[in-house]
Amino acid sequence: MNDTDSGFKVSDRRLFTEDGELRDEDMKPAKNPEASTAPPSSLLDSPDHPAEPELPMDFKTLVFSFSTSAMMQLGILPNPATGKTEQDLDGAKQTIDILGILSEKTRGNLGSEEAQLLEASLHDLKMSYLRATNKITL
Repeated sequence: MNDTDSGFKVSDRRLFTEDGELRDEDMKPAKNPEASTAPPSSLLDSPDHPAEPELPMDFKTLVFSFSTSAMMQLGILPNPATGKTEQDLDGAKQTIDILGILSEKTRGNLGSEEAQLLEASLHDLKMSYLRATNKITL
């Protein structure tokens, strides 16, 4: 078989050379807007989607994310998409259980500040869940 008759053309479309240098403009792949899954930056900065400051992605951010979700599910915080307070007690229980699993699996591996944040969040969410389900009154 002759390899030149295969009908395939191989093109190196990498942005960088083997030495780590940026390739010339004519060597870069053509931009295909349909291939991109990210929305254009103009949509991200629109009034409907204001630019948000970058938060550090760490353990505390993870705990805050789950806690905020649980508070929305408990009806403590409004849903940011609708602006309405909604209750999803099954979802709240699941989110609280996820934080419980996280606490169990990370026990002994967290810094004191992270451990305190997780335990305080779990306690507050469990008490809020009990109040929401009328299993406790204060």
